[in-house]
Amino acid sequence: MSERAMNKRVVQGSMWGAGVLLVVALVAIFNYFGMKYYQRWDWTGEKLYSLSEKTEKVLDGLSKPIEVTLFLQPSSSLYDASKELLERYAARSKEITLREVDPERNLVEAQSLVDKYQIQSLNVVVFDAGDDRRVVEESALADYDYSGMQFGQQPTMKGFKGEEAFTSAVVELVEKKKPKVLWTTGHGEASFDDFGPEGISKLKDLLGKENLEMAEWASLGQPDVPAGTDLVVIAGPRANFVQPELDALDRYLDGGGRMLVMLDPELDGKGGLIQTGLEPWLAGRGVDVGANLVVDPSATLPFYGAETIFVNATGRSPVVESLMQANLPVIFALARSVRVGTAPADYEGSTLLQTTADGWGEVDLANLRGVEKGDADVAGPVPVGVVVAAKDAAKPEPFDEEDLGLDEEAPEEPAADAAVDARPKWRLVVFGDSDFARNGQIANVGNPTLASNAFNWLLERKELLGIGPKKPEQVRLTLTPDQLSAITWGTLAGMPALAIVAGVLVWRRRRR
Repeated sequence: MSERAMNKRVVQGSMWGAGVLLVVALVAIFNYFGMKYYQRWDWTGEKLYSLSEKTEKVLDGLSKPIEVTLFLQPSSSLYDASKELLERYAARSKEITLREVDPERNLVEAQSLVDKYQIQSLNVVVFDAGDDRRVVEESALADYDYSGMQFGQQPTMKGFKGEEAFTSAVVELVEKKKPKVLWTTGHGEASFDDFGPEGISKLKDLLGKENLEMAEWASLGQPDVPAGTDLVVIAGPRANFVQPELDALDRYLDGGGRMLVMLDPELDGKGGLIQTGLEPWLAGRGVDVGANLVVDPSATLPFYGAETIFVNATGRSPVVESLMQANLPVIFALARSVRVGTAPADYEGSTLLQTTADGWGEVDLANLRGVEKGDADVAGPVPVGVVVAAKDAAKPEPFDEEDLGLDEEAPEEPAADAAVDARPKWRLVVFGDSDFARNGQIANVGNPTLASNAFNWLLERKELLGIGPKKPEQVRLTLTPDQLSAITWGTLAGMPALAIVAGVLVWRRRRR
C-alpha cells in the first residue's frame, strides 16, 4: 500500500474517530442538561399529563421529603399514565422521589414493601413521608363506564383521576390538622355501618382518604354541637328535628359553622312529603326546599325509572367548577327542588345544579302514575342544589400555599375599623337528594367529584378543589379502502424496496 493511501486512511480514520467522539460528547451534554433542566411537553388534547396550577403550588410548598412507590403492574391500563404523571411530580419538587416496583419481576422487594406498608393489594401507589403514609388504590385512579358489559364489551375509561388522587395524598401528608366532621343520627339518616345500596360506607371511605376525621353524632338531647366540629352533615333524614336541635344548629352556624344538608322527598302516603323540621329552618337561612318530586323526561337514564335523572352543574361556585370543566353530570334519584330564597344580610345564595328546561317539580304527589307537567308544577330548569355563604366567600378564590399551613408566620391583626366584619362567617350547602352520595350511586359519573368538592369547599380546603378527572382521548382514524390498501402495500413492499434500492446505490458507489 502506498504512503499516500496510508495517509488517506489515517485521515479518514481520524475524522471518523473525531466524529464519534463529538457525537458521544453531544449525547452526554444533552443528557446532562436533560437531567438538570427537566422539560416535557404534553400534546394530548385533554392535557392528561400536565399538572394543574394548584398541584404545582402544592409541590412548590413542600418542606418534607415524600417517597412515592409505584406499585402498579406494567400490564395495568393505568400504568403508563400514572408513571408519566408521577415523573412530573418528581421533576417539579426535589422533595418527591419516585421508585418503581414490578410485583411480577421483583417478588422479594415487593414482599418486603407489602410487609412494610401492610398493604393488601399489589396495585397501589404508596406515598411515604416517614412518620405517615397514604395508599392510593388503583380503583381511585379512574372512572369507568360499565354500560357495555351487558353486551359483552369491556369497561371503558371515561375519566383519569390520577392528579386528583396523588395531590390529595400529598396534601394529607403535610396538613397539620384533620378536619372534624360530624354526621347526625337519630332521624333515619344514612349510616356508616350500612354497606348496602342505602348506606354511605363508600362515601366515608372516599372522604377518609382525604384526611378527614369523621364520627356520628346523636343530636337529640344535646345542648350544642360539640366544640371543635368543623362540619355538620345531615344525610337523608326521615324523621323530625325538634326545636332544641334546630336551636343548637343555629348557634353552631352563627359561630361560623359549616353544614351540608341532603334532603330526600320522602312520601308520607297521604299525598304529601314527610316533614323533617329542616324545611322552615333552612328558609330562614336563604334556602327554599320544595314539596315536590323533580321530573325531567329529557334527562332520564336507560334501564332506570323516570325518577332517576342526571342534572348539570351551573354557576361559578368552586363546588361545581371542576364538574363544569369536565362536563360531568350528576345522577340524582327521587330529588326535590331546592332553590335560593331570601338570604340573611351580607349573605347570598347561588344555584349549583339544575335540570334542563324540560324538567319540572311535580306537586301532585297523590297521583304519580303517568305524570305530566301542569300549571301548578314548578317550571324548569329546576334547581336541586344551592349554596349560601358570605358574599365574598361564594366567589372563586385563588389558591395560596398558606392554605396548607406551611407558612408559620403569625397572621396580621385585623384593622380596627374591620371589627364589624370580624364575626365568623358560616357556609351552607343543600341538595334535594341524598341518593347521589349513597353506596348505590356514589361511584357514578360526577357524583364522587360533587361530594368531594362540597366537603372541601365547606372546609375551605381550596388546594383539593377543582382538580377534576381528565377524559382520555379516543382518536379514531377512518380510512377508505384505497387508503388502507396503499398503507398496506407501502409497509409490506415499499419499505423493503427502499432498502434494496439503498443497497444497490451503495454497491454501485463502492464499485466506482
